[in-house]
Amino acid sequence: MGSMIATYGTLLASIVTAVATFFLWRVTGILAVETKRMADSGSPQVVANIVPNQWSTIHLDINVENTGNATAFAIEVVFDPPLENGEARNDDRPIPFQTISLLKPGQALKSYLSDVGDYLEKSFTVTISWQLHPSSNVRETLSYSLNMKDFKGVSYLGARDPIVQVAEQIKKLREDWQYVASGSRKIASDVYDAADRQRARAELDARYGRNRGDE
Repeated sequence: MGSMIATYGTLLASIVTAVATFFLWRVTGILAVETKRMADSGSPQVVANIVPNQWSTIHLDINVENTGNATAFAIEVVFDPPLENGEARNDDRPIPFQTISLLKPGQALKSYLSDVGDYLEKSFTVTISWQLHPSSNVRETLSYSLNMKDFKGVSYLGARDPIVQVAEQIKKLREDWQYVASGSRKIASDVYDAADRQRARAELDARYGRNRGDE
């Protein structure tokens, strides 16, 4: 009887193991398929934009960013009509980021472009192309409209970035200290020294002495 129970127990354990192995094989297969599908679906998405400078809202930056989940190679960015340099940039200098070797997922490149000027009256057609692989002959292309009138009437209270706010406070502190260091401003200080402590003790002794005399 005992040997029969042991036999059935061994058989049951073998069946359970076989079933568990089958389900593990199925789960592993599904996971492999989904992993491959996610890897195949990964693709870059490069966008270019003109945005207000974080330090000054009357100046503009050009920003190129890969918002996808794969690296983009041999990127070309074209604005129609062509972008123009601002006063702070030499007219002979090329517009930045017209060609970019690569952009990793989430990577962004930004550069000062121009003051606001008449940019807010313009709209652009932006065409961006890139390769999925450095040796690929196929180029992915994205084209869209960019209307700068979207920024008309926009205003901000204080610094838009906490880091900028900290930098501004440090700059103000440095400028104030410059006047102090040069002697054009004086710092008022109230120093409590040994003589003050001795005088305070004498006053306390005199007060307690009077109190004891009253008693």
